[in-house]
Amino acid sequence: MSFKESIQRTKLITESLDLSVLVWGPGSAGAEHFEKRKKIRDEISNCFRNADVRFSEDLSLADHLTGADPLSLPDQELWHLAACDVCVVLDTSKGAGEEIAHFVASQFAHKLLILTHEKNMSSASFPAKLRENRNQMFYDDLQYDSCSLVEHVLTRVRNVALGKMAGFRV
Repeated sequence: MSFKESIQRTKLITESLDLSVLVWGPGSAGAEHFEKRKKIRDEISNCFRNADVRFSEDLSLADHLTGADPLSLPDQELWHLAACDVCVVLDTSKGAGEEIAHFVASQFAHKLLILTHEKNMSSASFPAKLRENRNQMFYDDLQYDSCSLVEHVLTRVRNVALGKMAGFRV
């Protein structure tokens, strides 16, 4: 079997694995950015047919954890992040930025895939420094508008699936 065939077979295997994927980002008030977030979720779901791909706001922790009602939103998000294999963060809203800032120094930071506009690549701001050297993917306007950014996200999720299959923390 050629490398090309072997890689294609491995790709198909990774796409069939059970994964839990979170997609954080702007809510419904975020208009076009919320639509992009939904597109990312839908594309991941279409590619990874056995994955459970969710927005945190669609996950009621109380449905799965007795006594979870009094937990703060950051505590609930911590449970969600702990339970997922990868968390794609569309960094286009204040709320997403706050989630990144809160969790980027945690032991679950490796699960974050932060999607940030390239205009912020050379920023020296405090939030930018928190994200530095993390799983951050920069995109430009064309990638965002055409949604070609999603292909890079799918490759990252495949890599997480491959790492899970191999027993690595990716």
